[in-house]
Amino acid sequence: MTSSKNTIDPSLGDVVFSIKTFAAAMLALGIALCFDLTNPYWAVGTVYIVAHPLSGASTSKALYRLIGTALGGTVTVILIPNLVNSPELLTLAIALWMAFCLGVSLLDRTPRSYSFMLAGYTTALTGFPIVANPDTAFTYATARVEEIALGIICAAVVNRIFFPRHAGPVLAARINAWLRDGAELAIGTLNGRGRDPSLLAAARRLAADAVDLHSFTTHVAYDTSALRDIVGRTRMLQQRMVAMLPIVSGLADVLHALEKATAGKFTPAIAALVSEATALLESGAPLAEDKRQQFLALRAKAEEEGREQQEWNGLLAHNLTARIRDLVQIWGDCLSLRQDIGSGSHHDLRWRRFGTSFDRAPIHKDYGMAIHSGLSVMLATFIATALWIYTGWPQGSAAAMMAGVLCCIFSSMDDPAPMMIKFVNVAIVTVIAAFVFEYGLMPLIHSYVELAAALGLMLVPAGLLMTRPSLALYGMGFCVNLPNMLTLQDRLNLDLASFVNSNGAMIIGMVIACGTTVLVRSVGAEWTAYRLLRSGWTDIVAAARRPEEVDFTKLLYRMVDRLGLVAPRLAMIPAESAIAQTDILRDLRNGLNTLDLQRHKQLVSRDKREPIETVLSGIAAHYQRKQQSRDAQPDENLLKTLDQSLAALVGAGSSSAIEGARRSMTALRYTLYPDAACLPQIAAAGGGGRTAKEHAA
Repeated sequence: MTSSKNTIDPSLGDVVFSIKTFAAAMLALGIALCFDLTNPYWAVGTVYIVAHPLSGASTSKALYRLIGTALGGTVTVILIPNLVNSPELLTLAIALWMAFCLGVSLLDRTPRSYSFMLAGYTTALTGFPIVANPDTAFTYATARVEEIALGIICAAVVNRIFFPRHAGPVLAARINAWLRDGAELAIGTLNGRGRDPSLLAAARRLAADAVDLHSFTTHVAYDTSALRDIVGRTRMLQQRMVAMLPIVSGLADVLHALEKATAGKFTPAIAALVSEATALLESGAPLAEDKRQQFLALRAKAEEEGREQQEWNGLLAHNLTARIRDLVQIWGDCLSLRQDIGSGSHHDLRWRRFGTSFDRAPIHKDYGMAIHSGLSVMLATFIATALWIYTGWPQGSAAAMMAGVLCCIFSSMDDPAPMMIKFVNVAIVTVIAAFVFEYGLMPLIHSYVELAAALGLMLVPAGLLMTRPSLALYGMGFCVNLPNMLTLQDRLNLDLASFVNSNGAMIIGMVIACGTTVLVRSVGAEWTAYRLLRSGWTDIVAAARRPEEVDFTKLLYRMVDRLGLVAPRLAMIPAESAIAQTDILRDLRNGLNTLDLQRHKQLVSRDKREPIETVLSGIAAHYQRKQQSRDAQPDENLLKTLDQSLAALVGAGSSSAIEGARRSMTALRYTLYPDAACLPQIAAAGGGGRTAKEHAA
């Protein structure tokens, strides 16, 4: 049975979107023809490039495209007149500029990155065609900016006035779905199913969704719905979504350890605390003040009962209650923020464990891949330009343009080659359609209305494909390329030689881009996932050895961002792969516990720091081994170090810093060694931890 995602069964909304986009394109074409603009097809293609079912997303993409086009046109005006007499230097300059802009775009990873990419390949689009007439650089670049702006304005006006679909309600629906799934994940964990494969998969999916929400929120800022003014609260909610995942996975670890230590027999207070937290999550309502006081008392009793059994159980009970406290606080904040987003109110937030919020959350930056992609663009441009120059091909500039452009468009993929090949196939089909249209229909057309009607026969059905993620490439490729291949202008020019040469050059440029990508750029999902994991291990080593260089909160967001990047790739990796079986959330928890330990170490008197420093050295050594061999497992020496250091800290007093260090070490032990025997009985000199009364719930 065929998936509905791959079938063409348009909804009313899809039809409205396609008709609206076509209407905007024809409006742009009509205005361009009326004012005798140079290349009206640029405006038509722009409408389809910036088209999006959501009005906010369309507006943001349009704005970034205009900025990028203007910047790229400016660079064209600077480069062409000065370097036109040296083709090699000009090619190098344009290729370097494209590579630089593409690298910045890949590192930015927000909708804003589109402007950087446009700035790069706009220089190729406006520079290569005018090398024979460098004195037209300013007028040519200005004409492109004008027509891009025309297409953008037409798309934005039509999308906002006629049946707009706002991004705000879509964001609200996605938030509600995430919170529902997040609650199910937390409830399943509290019920003892934290190691269930389905819950692990759910955690990865939620990480990817939380990371994606950060980019989606950018579109809301350009929306016309009531939610556009609450972007700040939305960012705070997204950051708490991110932080909730390691808390829930940490709960799974400590519950497993405590169940093993007590043979599955929790004390009555601990069982009641878990039950209370589960009920709170199931209710979907924030914790009322009277319930909060009851929760505090229950948490204090749970810690006390845990300490009455044995020291290891007390340490575990303290960690469990601390993690449940974190979960209750962060869940309450999520519900309050969701209410703020819907009503415009501002609730006070309780959860502060990971520090302050960011206007823009820190994200993983893959400098190596950015450089690699930039070099690929440069190589493709060099090859296409060399072919153009040394063959003397009159329209070879189209090959040089498209080689770089295609590399840029698909640069964010691990292996762009399959999608690029599909795009080339779409372009070939579009050339055939353009030939039939230009030489079969155009001679019969004598007015703008007839031209619009004829174009509608092709563009409206193709526009429906743009609403289906699995078919969007086909729809976009056809709708953007057709106007350009027809070179729609104010008069018909049936020049078969020019048609074949220009469109053939475009196809050859695309083929060069595909070949270059296959040879030097394509990597597998497993390779990229491993690079992401290695970056996380590097952060943990830095946290253990150079804490002054690592920010606690930034580490959290970077590592969860990596989890969001790894999650969709795991579906493409064989299940037996070591990468697919790696628990990146475990590494995240170890990283956070390592930073916690570093933070508490600074507050402990110097004569009591040795056990902490020994553990930190062991953690750093373990993750350095993982960098060298991804299959490396924590050894017995580190387990022995953790046990000895915990024993030393239990007898080191009960100050806040000592208690915090004990809590972090305990978490490192049961996370790194989930199947190890319980910590040997040690003399209780400081208790399992501070009472819960010292923590606000």
